[in-house]
Amino acid sequence: LAIEARVVIASVETYLKYAEAVGLTQSAAVPA
Repeated sequence: LAIEARVVIASVETYLKYAEAVGLTQSAAVPA
């Protein structure tokens, strides 16, 4: 379960970083 949790967390972090990058280029009003 710990390994699966780490994989999920890593995936979420990657998604958030990508979403943040896209948000900065498209709209600076996206709430953090």
